[in-house]
Amino acid sequence: MIPAWYLYKKDRDRRVFGRLVPNPPEDKLNPGECGLLLLLGAGLAFYVNLFVGILQIFVQDNTYQNMMESITTGYSLWEMILWMGIVAPMAEETIFRWLMYLRLRDYMKIPAAAIISGVIFGIFHGNFVQIIYAGILGTVMAYILEMSGNRWSSVLLHIGANVFSLILTDAAPKLLALEGTPYAAMANTAILILYGILLAAMLFGIFYFGKKGKKRGYRAI
Repeated sequence: MIPAWYLYKKDRDRRVFGRLVPNPPEDKLNPGECGLLLLLGAGLAFYVNLFVGILQIFVQDNTYQNMMESITTGYSLWEMILWMGIVAPMAEETIFRWLMYLRLRDYMKIPAAAIISGVIFGIFHGNFVQIIYAGILGTVMAYILEMSGNRWSSVLLHIGANVFSLILTDAAPKLLALEGTPYAAMANTAILILYGILLAAMLFGIFYFGKKGKKRGYRAI
């Protein structure tokens, strides 16, 4: 990860020198935007997973489930949040968005650079479920990175997606155990409210950062 950060800094200096981006580069994120990015990531994780789950009705592939079982077996939730929820997103964003996407962006427009980097990010994960899931998320993360004008935006979005997925996976058996108990209706209502909040955050987040980038009118990163 450290070599990738070094390469990103070299790329950033080159862009500033070539006047592709302003000096100093990047817009700042306020605390509200940071929170919105985490919720946006959680919303994307849930609804893209839902979409992929529908696709799996027609295409059977157990590779992803087997891989996740082998990775997560023997680790606590907190260990997985640290490594898969925080460290992995930072490493992947450095390589796939800060380096790959931004280098593609030097030579092409936003949609092409975002889609190409997203497809490569999906293929990197190596199975049908993750190719679709990571491909969509990678494309959106590149778009948010561009429109927010701050490299940490994609990291926060990615952390939100991974941490929410880990927590949901851990909580699912506990929620299923409530079926048939007096707490089932309350739990189901809370879940529906949460999904509504995530949908609203996802749609508003994409709209908000898209509007922010268009209002800025120039490339900031």
